[in-house]
Amino acid sequence: MKINNVILRSIYCCIVCCSLSKAAQADTFVIGVEDVSYYPYFDFSSGNTSFSKALFDQFAKDSGHQISYLPLPIKQFPKWLHQENIDFKFPDNVRWQAPNTPQKQKVHFSEGIVALTAGTLVLAKNQHKNEAFFRNIGTITGFYPTLWINQIEQGKVSIYEDASSKILVKHLVNGLVDGLDLDLAVAHDGLKKLGINEKLVINQNVATENYYYHLSTLRHPKVIKQFNQWLVKRRKFIDSLKAEFGILAVEPSKVAVL
Repeated sequence: MKINNVILRSIYCCIVCCSLSKAAQADTFVIGVEDVSYYPYFDFSSGNTSFSKALFDQFAKDSGHQISYLPLPIKQFPKWLHQENIDFKFPDNVRWQAPNTPQKQKVHFSEGIVALTAGTLVLAKNQHKNEAFFRNIGTITGFYPTLWINQIEQGKVSIYEDASSKILVKHLVNGLVDGLDLDLAVAHDGLKKLGINEKLVINQNVATENYYYHLSTLRHPKVIKQFNQWLVKRRKFIDSLKAEFGILAVEPSKVAVL
């Protein structure tokens, strides 16, 4: 009987421990996301499936978490983690942290999720134009073409903003703007939706930078660690997801910055 009691207690402890482990994993989190469409990377305001939504939904499924998405204003982007009731922020990058934003806690960043190239998109015929060619740059409303900040401050270049990447692409094709501060995968999607057969490229005679989208948090560094492990474990799935959404073909292979 003593042996049986020991066995029973061991089984009971295993059941309880397993239950607690599952309960610890089955957390509910809110990810703050941008309230604009930047498809195929993200498009949470419309509810359409995007690369990011498919990625985080699968992470939630694999890890036992429940994740919801809260679209937030881009103009308040640096303050989200400090002022909004969110658990995580996406996309984020350490370079985007406002220096004057009070930070009572350390911001924890995931490993790079997807690499992008910040540059200036042009028509293929203008790919060798130098800086003097550009008089106006189109960008998503709320975004800012930081690679042109000096020229903008000097009045040499003006910004044209629109909430629709499709409209921006149309303006570039029609010659209404000289270049776009837009990711190539986003521009390709715009061309496809417009039914326009036009080649757009990144001009290599003006500044470019490669960088990553990260997931960030103040509250949950352990989940960031779990997410980093998941990124490694599910690399094949993530690459297939990038290919499905037309991102893998334009993703830079080397990123020298965060």
